[in-house]
Amino acid sequence: MAEPRSAAAFPWLLGLVLLGLMLSPLTRPPSQDSFPFSSYPMFAHGRKNAETAVDRAVAHLPDGSVAMLPPRALGTDEVLQAATTLGTAVRRGKRASARLCAQIAARVARDPAFAGATAVELLSERYDAIAYFAGDTAPLDKPTRRAHCKVPPP
Repeated sequence: MAEPRSAAAFPWLLGLVLLGLMLSPLTRPPSQDSFPFSSYPMFAHGRKNAETAVDRAVAHLPDGSVAMLPPRALGTDEVLQAATTLGTAVRRGKRASARLCAQIAARVARDPAFAGATAVELLSERYDAIAYFAGDTAPLDKPTRRAHCKVPPP
């Protein structure tokens, strides 16, 4: 037995309504947000440039190379928590940065992946985000050293 026309049309009508709802943020100004049909205004508004600041912790290794430290060196497995911890210490100044540096150095001393590391540094760097993801990974200027500390013996 054949389906009535109204039953066959229902999925198409529902699909069109949902498509219209998904596209509705395009009809509003970028600054107007409405969950769950969002225009994501945090990404939609203009920026004067694509520069971004990045704080990072590095270890100086015995062969003279420098290795970026993973989140576990900052006491967490979460990337965003590590970034927040580092950024907070940098914003609070030299004492907070030095205190965090010493804590990181103590963890590095116990981490076999960084055996023989001699020092830890907290650095701030500026990048052009668009250029970075296009392959130009060089910072815009010389990194700013926020803290430097020696790694204690294990």
